[in-house]
Amino acid sequence: MTTVDAVSGFSRLVTLGLISEAQCEAGARHPRCDEAEAYDGLVQQLIWMVRERIVSHAKLLAIRERSISAPGDQNQRERNTVLSQALPQLDAMSPSLNETLLDSLLKDGLITKDEHVSTMAQAFPIVFASEAQALAHVVDCGVMPLARFDALAEQIQREEASETRARRLFIVEEASNTVLALRMAQVALDSASEKSGTRGWFVLFLVTGIMLFAGYKGFQWLDAAPACGSSAVTKPILSKMTSMAGTLDPAHVFGSPKLTDIREVGHVSARHQRGCTARLELDGESQSFSYVIAPVSDTNETMTVTGTHPAIVEARFARIGSDGDFANKAEPIGRDALEAAMRAVMGDDRPTLSGLLNPMDPTKALLSHIIPERTREIAEIEPIGACRELQRGARYACKVMVERNDPILQMVGRPSEIVEGEFTFEPTGEPGHWRVSDDFQSEFASALHAARVKAAGGGKS
Repeated sequence: MTTVDAVSGFSRLVTLGLISEAQCEAGARHPRCDEAEAYDGLVQQLIWMVRERIVSHAKLLAIRERSISAPGDQNQRERNTVLSQALPQLDAMSPSLNETLLDSLLKDGLITKDEHVSTMAQAFPIVFASEAQALAHVVDCGVMPLARFDALAEQIQREEASETRARRLFIVEEASNTVLALRMAQVALDSASEKSGTRGWFVLFLVTGIMLFAGYKGFQWLDAAPACGSSAVTKPILSKMTSMAGTLDPAHVFGSPKLTDIREVGHVSARHQRGCTARLELDGESQSFSYVIAPVSDTNETMTVTGTHPAIVEARFARIGSDGDFANKAEPIGRDALEAAMRAVMGDDRPTLSGLLNPMDPTKALLSHIIPERTREIAEIEPIGACRELQRGARYACKVMVERNDPILQMVGRPSEIVEGEFTFEPTGEPGHWRVSDDFQSEFASALHAARVKAAGGGKS
């Protein structure tokens, strides 16, 4: 099989929804792509992509769950057949594939020989996608105590700069974020268990589902976006809440949900958008809920109402400029150029920090209206203020708020997380175009870690 033939095979996996276009291209560019010529059919090609860490085993598990429960389509049978054959083989291969990563951790001095042996003696939940994910598993399964992991991170931070130190630090920082996410998930699960006799957790779960995924269409853009409290806005939100509640708990008789304390945060007349907050009440419980009313596009008269994180709504709509547009313009880069630069390195296929848990989100199967932009890992990017000049015309530091969807947190009904940080941008040389600096990955990892430490501490930094 030639490389072109391999791409053709990978393309079929794209059609089946098992891999993305970017993963298809990555497979075709892989230096060992020619190995695919020895494989017979899609199953072995898919396994090869997991083995080469191009495709996440955890993501395939999530795809299987959705494919089994979702209504059938023309590709469902073939997709399920491929998964039913590939996943058992990946389970059987996980010890040998993960041992390679553990060997690398041992060589880098990130685990001891005893920790290597003890980890290999346990069952593996998945094929890990990276050394960082493998290290997080060593901690999560109890082989490496948290105190030793924290000491290891501090030790590497103090080491002199070198190529080896940079690699080890990157692995530990990525693992640290995953470990912290798992701690938070466990706290959330414990909280859910304690509240099992109340409806509060259930209502929060419903609000989270609507906030992250639901969008509603059907208004006509006249002179401005409808008011926050307009029945044309509130009716579809309440209708969706009722539908989701009945689907999740059909045995329970719910009262009518209500939106109270509706408040307009801001109206951006230049873009025909409104940012709104409210309290959503159901079954005697109340949760905060924020949403944005906006046209689908600059040329489309159809309006949408989309649940959005309250922090994003406040940051975006609380300050409106004299021109009727958002006051946060990220000068001199610009809002659109800043977002484009960040999304170039934080695309839909950027690996998430899930993996140790099955990243299946049960709310997705319940929603008939899905906004793809809200299901991305990075749902929203909002500059907060002008950028700080580091080197005239060449480097600027911009404070940015990012709304990030983490499958680990979504599994336990937690809203998306807010990450704030100052990131460095540089011009590409093409007028109006910018890129993030080489420091971006470490800048974002530090911001993500700080956000989770703050969240774990109850919002105190």
